[in-house]
Amino acid sequence: MRLPRLLVIMGSGETSPTMVKTHREVFARLDGDGAPADGALLDTPYGFQENADDISARAVDYFRRSVGRQVAVASFRRAEGLDPLVRETTLARLRQAPWLFAGPGSPTYALRQWAGSEIPALLADKLQRGGAVTFASAAALTLG
Repeated sequence: MRLPRLLVIMGSGETSPTMVKTHREVFARLDGDGAPADGALLDTPYGFQENADDISARAVDYFRRSVGRQVAVASFRRAEGLDPLVRETTLARLRQAPWLFAGPGSPTYALRQWAGSEIPALLADKLQRGGAVTFASAAALTLG
């Protein structure tokens, strides 16, 4: 089954109770064969923050409890000096997941980390071949 190609752009409040229905609808469009789609949370936009692990944990918990989906963190907090194994694991997770999400943080920080990396091409490929790229808040501003 070919996945639909979805670019979902939303403002802030991406993990609020009012967004549960929206997230569920996006995932449902990826569930064409009956198997629930998994997701990957890209942590770059808030990767510079001291509480980045907490932000990731809260987001994973939100998608598990409120949306009913398993989301794995794809850690790409800093392009320079990223351990090669972590980099390849992250890129593989992003390629394989039918649903990608990035949200709060700094759009300029995310853009600096993604520029010259594999991330922009990977996102474009996801949109070309099928899958959902859901960007909210700061991450949504990096799309321009």
